Amino acid sequence: MSFIHAYYLPTDSASATDELRPVGVERLNALGWKTTFIGGSGDELEKAAQDQAQELGYPVTQEGCTVGLNLELEKNAAMLTPEMTALLTKLQQSASGDLCTTKDTLVIITSGNPYVHIEDVSANAWIHVDAVPGTFILFPAGAKWRLTFDEKTRTVAATAFFKETIHNHGIIPKTEVENHPIRQAYINTQALE
Repeated sequence: MSFIHAYYLPTDSASATDELRPVGVERLNALGWKTTFIGGSGDELEKAAQDQAQELGYPVTQEGCTVGLNLELEKNAAMLTPEMTALLTKLQQSASGDLCTTKDTLVIITSGNPYVHIEDVSANAWIHVDAVPGTFILFPAGAKWRLTFDEKTRTVAATAFFKETIHNHGIIPKTEVENHPIRQAYINTQALE
């Protein structure tokens, strides 16, 4: 059973009485956002997440490929590499802007309830996703997304899994996104849907 709540964000032209259009896990998966709910808490959740990541080909025991995150930078400071600190800083600074990563990233929410907005390129719309602890999301390379920060989401903790070390991951600069080859490759996969 999925505990992922997702819906299309209203457009600027939508009226206040328009109903929100729900988005199913199937649509998220078709957009490359592989989502599932694995449940559990604490060590049980971490073990289930590692097992799931390993099944998807992520090297969970390789240094730099599994990173615990807390969106409050000061809580991360002692255990993060300079590269990860820079990446988290970009995430926080880009809270109101679109993000686009250079590599697929698998994330398990371990606490908190983050809001992620993801672009549906074929519908020319944005999807709001609420996630609870135990939600597993694959952030596909080249896809645009946003994090919405508020008091609730600032305390989100998660574990991120990378197929290559964090040193090989990055955020495409906003000025280069639309013409970037990774973004174009993602858009081309959506054209085939």
